[in-house]
Amino acid sequence: MMVTRRHAISQAAGFLMLDNGIAATTFLLTAGVPLIVELGASLDVLFALIVLGVLTGRLRRMFGGTDLDRLQRLRD
Repeated sequence: MMVTRRHAISQAAGFLMLDNGIAATTFLLTAGVPLIVELGASLDVLFALIVLGVLTGRLRRMFGGTDLDRLQRLRD
C-alpha cells in the first residue's frame, strides 16, 4: 500500500498499518506480553502519528497538497 500510493496521507496510513501488523504479530506469538511492552508499542504508534501529521502539514503548506508526484522535480 505504501509504494503504490501517491499521496503522503496514504503512505502514512500504510506505514501505520505495517507498524500495527508487526505489533499484532508479536502479541499473538507470545503467550503474554507485559503491560510495559504494550504501552511502549502504543506510544510508538502515537509518536508515529504525531510525526507523520506534522510532516503532512508541512507538505501541504509548502507545496499546496500532499501529492508526491510534484516532489519529483526536487532533485539536485
